[in-house]
Amino acid sequence: MGSGFTFIDLFSGIGGFHYGLASCGRCVMASEIDETAVETYKANYNLTPLGDVRTIDIEEIPKFDLLCAGFPCQSFSNVGQKRGLTDPRGALVYQVVRILKGCQPKSFVLENVKGLISLDKGKTLAKIISELIWCGYKVKYQILEAKDYGVPQIRKRIYIVGVRDDIDIEFVFPEPTGCSRSLSEIMNGKTERDYAFTIRVGGRHSGIKSKYNWDCYMVDGKPRYITVEECLELQGFPRDFYLAGNNDSKFRQIGNAVPTVVVQAIGRQLQELNII
Repeated sequence: MGSGFTFIDLFSGIGGFHYGLASCGRCVMASEIDETAVETYKANYNLTPLGDVRTIDIEEIPKFDLLCAGFPCQSFSNVGQKRGLTDPRGALVYQVVRILKGCQPKSFVLENVKGLISLDKGKTLAKIISELIWCGYKVKYQILEAKDYGVPQIRKRIYIVGVRDDIDIEFVFPEPTGCSRSLSEIMNGKTERDYAFTIRVGGRHSGIKSKYNWDCYMVDGKPRYITVEECLELQGFPRDFYLAGNNDSKFRQIGNAVPTVVVQAIGRQLQELNII
């Protein structure tokens, strides 16, 4: 575990931020309400996430350098109802604002679906950015893709990075490093695709010909469904990463996670720029 900087992990899920930043930072607090994900998190990191972020007092939070949050995406997703900030889940981003305003860490990294950019003709994202700037941060955002940072998965996500106003350093997003492993290697056979579909929470077993398919692939000329272990690897976790719950729950937990390789690249960039 690295100890170069400290961070908190909000809406932590199974800890994509935690795993990605563990080589260069130390997590001092996490928050998650899903009981199965909490069990997974505790088993892997020996840290028990606090419950509902709305109940956490600013005074309870240990001093930290970096705030990380993959805030709920259902209200911004292209496959959802796109209710944005009017959805109670979307409004949880204001808890990020509350903690940023109260704690004033050096930096933050937020992650969400790329649909946030176009939602309500960009007004929702503009509102979020405005709130983050009000907290006292210089804010940048960019769409990054998992396959450009080491894992063969098509997973475009928006990453929003802020640097506190009194830090006179401009953040620049890390350059793509390429894909270090092929989908064929991960699935242990010749695949017809170079990159996996985005790992999703629902829609499993739709079938190889379905437009909703994301988990069935032609491997050595035959259709085969992807395994939990392969999904873990496509998100940048090790195959032996412990997941609590039944098989459906395991797929859901992985689908909700942030790709660890992208997080690691951003964390190292923040560190190399002497921001954190």
